Amino acid sequence: MTPEQIREALSTDGLLFDTAITRHGFTPYMRDYEVVVVVPRGSQYVFRFSHCPFVEVITGVRDEVWRYSWDDVFTDYSAWEAAGQPEGYVWGVCDSLAYPGPTYLEDSKLAEEWTSRLGKLMHEVLIETNGHNIRLVFHDLHITELREGDADWVKVGTPTKPTSNS
Repeated sequence: MTPEQIREALSTDGLLFDTAITRHGFTPYMRDYEVVVVVPRGSQYVFRFSHCPFVEVITGVRDEVWRYSWDDVFTDYSAWEAAGQPEGYVWGVCDSLAYPGPTYLEDSKLAEEWTSRLGKLMHEVLIETNGHNIRLVFHDLHITELREGDADWVKVGTPTKPTSNS
């Protein structure tokens, strides 16, 4: 895909903007990286970034919020509610809000380096969320709508509640 096609795909219908990322990580064969999103109307999509030689995932949660969200009560939504909903980042909502979402990084030195190394056009994208920021260098992007019952379908059991990280 060309840079223009990647930018267009990332902005199509706002699928990766202000939506819930319920899963992300390498595919079982460890070459491609997937991001699964649930959009407000309940549909789910897999963004498969193919041929990823570089992936960086770093927290989007501020240090002071990490400090008071350390207890395991924040990893289980029901336990957090039972504890009186203490202030902090509730990991137990089991998703991250893709906001501001994806940015195609123009003139990426990292993508240029990997293009030179591999002999194929590479791209760099940063996906910012309230929980983690995901930086990817990849060759191609495929977006697939999931159907309930598909192997990649993520069962969403707990409603997303706002979390504090600002």
